[in-house]
Amino acid sequence: MNSENLVKIKNIINFEGFFKGILIVFSYFIMMAIFSIPFLFLFEKELIGMELANIGIYFLLTLFYSLIYRKELIKDFKDFKKNYKDILKTTFKFWLVGFIIMSFSSLVISYLNIDANLNQEENINMLKSMPLVEVLCACLFAPITEELVFRRGLKNLSSNKHIYAIISGLIFAFLHVFTSINDINSLIMFIYIIPYGALGIVFGYAYRKTDNIYGTMIMHALHNAISLTEILLIGCIL
Repeated sequence: MNSENLVKIKNIINFEGFFKGILIVFSYFIMMAIFSIPFLFLFEKELIGMELANIGIYFLLTLFYSLIYRKELIKDFKDFKKNYKDILKTTFKFWLVGFIIMSFSSLVISYLNIDANLNQEENINMLKSMPLVEVLCACLFAPITEELVFRRGLKNLSSNKHIYAIISGLIFAFLHVFTSINDINSLIMFIYIIPYGALGIVFGYAYRKTDNIYGTMIMHALHNAISLTEILLIGCIL
């Protein structure tokens, strides 16, 4: 590879920003494990219940990344107060496109008789057994933490909005689907990268367009609330 091609690649991919972003993504799982240790110990000793343990873990995870990006959160909040209408309007338009693609692709997948994604099954079971935990995690902790990790954490991987949105969206999707891959026979579950990827990519475009993390946090929370409502409605019907 000659120097000219190398320069072109560097103009597309910011390797330093990319690797820092990947470290942030990996830190998500590392910190999850670290924060789980004391709560699992307390749960095993029957000092606290599973609901309180889960809420504590996700609260600390959210607090951790909020502290890491506190300066950006303060800056974005000031901007959001002034321009919240434009930010929410723009983010909503992107989300609507992603929601349509996600819904259509999920419908097609269901007709292919592919087993349900385990990430979805886990959310359904958690909603049934620990509704308070699932609502708090899905509609508060997850939108804040995941937007800081996947959108803000990967923000500097490329100056090209398309490259940024696609890569960050696919990483977001892959890690949501990864828990469903138990063995070689379940690799078909990777097809769920399409609906999850659609949502991640449009959030990437929205964040790059508005340069404000609160828009995607709010729409992420709204999307999860809609998903939980859908699960409840289906449960009532069945």
